[in-house]
Amino acid sequence: MAHEQAATVVSEPTHRYFEVDGLKLHYLDWGGEQERHTFVLLHGGGAHVHWWDSVAPLLTPYGRVVALDFRGHGRSQWSRPPSYGPPAYMNDTRALIESLGARVILVGHSMGGAVAQWVAVTHPEMIEALIVVDAPHGPPPLMRRLMWRWRRRSHGGKRPELRSAHDVIKKFRLSPPETNLSRLELEQLALAGAEQLPSGAWAFRFDPETRAWRKNRGRMTKPKIKNLKMPTLLLRGEHSGLVSPRHVKRMNRKIKGSVLKEIPRAYHHVPLDNPADTAAAIIEFVDKL
Repeated sequence: MAHEQAATVVSEPTHRYFEVDGLKLHYLDWGGEQERHTFVLLHGGGAHVHWWDSVAPLLTPYGRVVALDFRGHGRSQWSRPPSYGPPAYMNDTRALIESLGARVILVGHSMGGAVAQWVAVTHPEMIEALIVVDAPHGPPPLMRRLMWRWRRRSHGGKRPELRSAHDVIKKFRLSPPETNLSRLELEQLALAGAEQLPSGAWAFRFDPETRAWRKNRGRMTKPKIKNLKMPTLLLRGEHSGLVSPRHVKRMNRKIKGSVLKEIPRAYHHVPLDNPADTAAAIIEFVDKL
């Protein structure tokens, strides 16, 4: 298995790779004792492993911690012809879990939380516990979907190339945009998800075709979360505009025995906005398994 060291301010995770469907996919491995627990962290749409940079190191005393770049995201290979969307990302996640050789605590944020729900429903034997971070059951609110649909039309096709790292920083936007991150933290996140090309130009590590998965895959039905039997934690950002209090409470009722917790001082991007309380909520939940 190929790997190389990547230094961060908090710790030094290892870049690792595995193959699925002929694609070389990337994940970060922060280490930890797999005999205790194994955490697999899933990012949201258009994001990458570095959404977890401030949460993952806090979890390593409780087990091995890895974060996956879905195909077409981060350092993972692009799919050609395009094969994206939840079914493909479920396959990526399942293959990673198989390669780790352990039942996992599956933690998914946003789109990653939707994928985590599907994996838990279809492959419960792989999952020790499920943690869904600010992700709805089923599609996001209608207005949010319409906004994303417009963005898919206007940003599809080839990946835009930018002249400099400074232009990467200027172009970078979170979606939804609300966040507690400082300007410097946003700049660091932008550069963590970008690369300099051989031509000298810069570009984001992201395949624009991932936005158009529905034209190839069509609609998906909701996973039957009422069938979930494993311990489940639902986390919602206190100020989230994507997952309403009513919606997450409904999820809580459907998943028998699930735990619901709100993360203070957090919008939709919970692992970025309040990593300390996010990790603390996960640790409190894991201690009771």
